[in-house]
Amino acid sequence: MRKLYMILAAGLASLNIYAGNPASEALPFMQIDYTPRSIAMGNSNLGCSSAVALADFKFKGGIGYDNYMPELSGTRYMIGGIAAKRNSFGFSASFQRGTGDKISGENYSPSEILLNLGAGVAMTENFGVGVNVKYAHEQLLSDYSNKAVAFDLTASWRYKTSMISGGITCIGESVKSSTKEAYPLPTALDLAGNHTFVFTEDHSVQLAAKADYYLSGAFAAGAGVEYSYAGMVFARAGYHYGGESLVPSFASAGLGLHLGEFFVDASYVFASDVLNNSFAISVGVCF
Repeated sequence: MRKLYMILAAGLASLNIYAGNPASEALPFMQIDYTPRSIAMGNSNLGCSSAVALADFKFKGGIGYDNYMPELSGTRYMIGGIAAKRNSFGFSASFQRGTGDKISGENYSPSEILLNLGAGVAMTENFGVGVNVKYAHEQLLSDYSNKAVAFDLTASWRYKTSMISGGITCIGESVKSSTKEAYPLPTALDLAGNHTFVFTEDHSVQLAAKADYYLSGAFAAGAGVEYSYAGMVFARAGYHYGGESLVPSFASAGLGLHLGEFFVDASYVFASDVLNNSFAISVGVCF
């Protein structure tokens, strides 16, 4: 019987705001990868439950972007979660709560909540499938809110030090506004891959890339690199091309420190008119 691996983590981020295109899709924050490691690598990782069942994994949490109200600033997120792997099965659960500054002239702060439950199974030693269930709720005004349930269906294939993951994410019914207009969820087809070059026992470099095609017609892509020293110290950098998608283009960098059962990951975003100086840090423990 394989050892039970569990990861607990929590993150706190203070960041800038991007409006995206709220007229085209509802609840866009359901599609953002909040992992500081992934942000530091240009959003080049696809966090999916199918990969959890195949490989060592890290908690997907620690950063968020608020996409729906351009007049807000200083959005903060608190994120926490747990993930476990036993034999050929993987499980995960996470929560995210974001709050913005009070709206001018009102004693009210917009907020959003995202809950995620995921399960994956390794069908063979190198191939796994998984499903995630998401519940999202946003309170834009004191008397106006939206909510939805969505699903991710993913698959992952691993060969030695390489992995390819893909699937369709954020599948669900359209959200109706107060005027009864229907807005689709940000459903996307995703494909990601990474390869790790192991030079010596202590030195390795991972290259990663990811492409997203939204059913609204938008396209996004990210690429990143991670240097690892002895599996303890990590240096990361990346670039994300946002195009007409929910997240704008940006460059990023980050550091990680993994000491025994404890880890800290941080990311910093720059070279972006709307996301400059966004910073996040997550801390966790593995046992």
